[in-house]
Amino acid sequence: MADADVAVTARTGTVRLHGKRDQVRTVPTPAQARAALLDYLAERGRADGPLWGGQRGPLTISGIIQVVLAVGEDAEATDLRPHRLRHTYGTRLRRDGAAPAQVQYLLGRADLKTTGRYFQAGQREAAELVERTFP
Repeated sequence: MADADVAVTARTGTVRLHGKRDQVRTVPTPAQARAALLDYLAERGRADGPLWGGQRGPLTISGIIQVVLAVGEDAEATDLRPHRLRHTYGTRLRRDGAAPAQVQYLLGRADLKTTGRYFQAGQREAAELVERTFP
């Protein structure tokens, strides 16, 4: 982890993410994540290397899945997977008013069309909208 990958203070912060096909993007971090990262970095230190390590070196994709599954189990959220977290992130961004291009960027989608599923309202969401609009 280089200082350029995680730049956080109590008031601002970004994380540089490395995705598929060597895609790199920098995304802002919310206050709660900044606080957790600062606590973790204070304990771990800011030496270069992977942000999170596994038992035998850098945390692998399989290791990340196992960590997410374990956290989900502790929270009684069965079958929690990283992709479900990603989907929830995109859905919450959209529900809070993010434009399609913003969701596309934050999720690291190459094509705006693949972001479209986050902008399709379901039955419950449509009912909530009607209730808010016509109390």
